[in-house]
Amino acid sequence: MKNVLVCCLILIAACAARAQASEYVCELSLMPPVVDATRGTAGYITMYTSQQPNCAGQTAVYSICSKGATSHACGVNAQYTEAALIAVYETLRSAEAFQHAVVPFWNACIAAGGSCTGGVLLYPDF
Repeated sequence: MKNVLVCCLILIAACAARAQASEYVCELSLMPPVVDATRGTAGYITMYTSQQPNCAGQTAVYSICSKGATSHACGVNAQYTEAALIAVYETLRSAEAFQHAVVPFWNACIAAGGSCTGGVLLYPDF
């Protein structure tokens, strides 16, 4: 019984360590729907992140799409209204300015296999 308890505690500690935010916003764009109408009727957000503050290290790119998206680059459940998309953009802009860590999360892609950006979890700077 002690071994099971120890294994559970180790597993919980390992999961908690992985839940920490490890990406920082480097560049952010709010794109109008005319740029790519397949990413939604209200446009979309393009976000570049790095694993170190101030864009140090390797970068990754993410798209956060709005309602009406049909692109395979968009997550099936990540279709924001115009107001919600603007709110997410403003929050990410703040995270970029203050270099607060973020964690992009994934869901299934529209009409395609693989994973696409579902949204972003933001962590306060304590």
